[in-house]
Amino acid sequence: MPKPLKVKIFMDVSASVVEEQVNAWLAKLDGATILKTETVVTAVARTPADGASPFIVVTIWYELPASDQERPGFRAA
Repeated sequence: MPKPLKVKIFMDVSASVVEEQVNAWLAKLDGATILKTETVVTAVARTPADGASPFIVVTIWYELPASDQERPGFRAA
């Protein structure tokens, strides 16, 4: 039975902050297969009196590597 995908979401008003968040997360992973990414930019006002400012959301769908026992053809010695 396939494992469910994992999802990681990064958000900020600054593209460089989102980039730093994604890079730091990738550096911590031992390995992963990224299956899909989606980036959305929208306007958000923090309070009704504020003007709208851009807000960036990056969503990453991924799978972690399977253990040897989960791989097809695995045989215990």
